Amino acid sequence: MKAFFCVLLLGAFLLVLRPTGTSARHIRKTAPERLSITLYYETLCPDCMEFVTEQLYPSMRKHLPFTELTLVPYGNAQKMANGRIICQHGPKECELNAVHACILEHFDIKRALLLIECMMHNWTNLLPQCSSRYNLNVDDVNNCIRTRTVDEILKKYGEETVPHNGVPAIAVDNHYNITEQNLLSDHFDRVFCAKYFAKFNKKLPNC
Repeated sequence: MKAFFCVLLLGAFLLVLRPTGTSARHIRKTAPERLSITLYYETLCPDCMEFVTEQLYPSMRKHLPFTELTLVPYGNAQKMANGRIICQHGPKECELNAVHACILEHFDIKRALLLIECMMHNWTNLLPQCSSRYNLNVDDVNNCIRTRTVDEILKKYGEETVPHNGVPAIAVDNHYNITEQNLLSDHFDRVFCAKYFAKFNKKLPNC
């Protein structure tokens, strides 16, 4: 009798353990809802440098998992009739814009932002120092810079750049609103939190 009871207990235990459609194996973690942020900037613009290092980067350290972040390193550059691209702060800025573009092409946004924030502390190309700081292999980035012209690299970013009144220009939820630019550039984290709550009715951690 005791043996029969043990068999019944074992059978019940196995039924409990049997995989079902709601088992952990079948559960997929829901990705967080993301607010789209697009930054149009140029590498030698003092206001852009300040915004990236003092506003955007500190905010994204907390909120990047909740952000669809796009960086567009073109700014106020202009494309001439002959296809040449002229940058506001001269050829050096075009070259640095192209370096940023190659970084964005070859790294995910999290690692790209690490490099770009590091580089935006100076007016020179800090790619070697910044890649060493974060132990990132930038061979593909260097190859991108060596094998293509600046105009070729920047062409698509010019096409992506929306009409704007100065940089940094920040679009929220794929919409550039000129009346919000001062508030976004000076108090980005606060505005991001408010915009996220307004869109998804959720208050983010650290907001």
